Amino acid sequence: MYNGVKAMIDAEKALADAAKPKSVKCGPHLKKPEDITSFPEFPEGTKSLLCKYLTKDVYAANAGKKDKAGVSFE
Repeated sequence: MYNGVKAMIDAEKALADAAKPKSVKCGPHLKKPEDITSFPEFPEGTKSLLCKYLTKDVYAANAGKKDKAGVSFE
């Protein structure tokens, strides 16, 4: 029975992860920083240095972290 419950919990986690968007499209529709819930996807032709250097690895390594002043990475 324990293995069945554990398998069901794992299946629910997999479904929840699949439901989360893998990236968020950046643009004027974002009204506050909390709207960015995952890796930002920049529009075609963006020439921002953030767009150039922010990779999924960098985002994953720093997501959820805050600096000394309490400002979050996102």
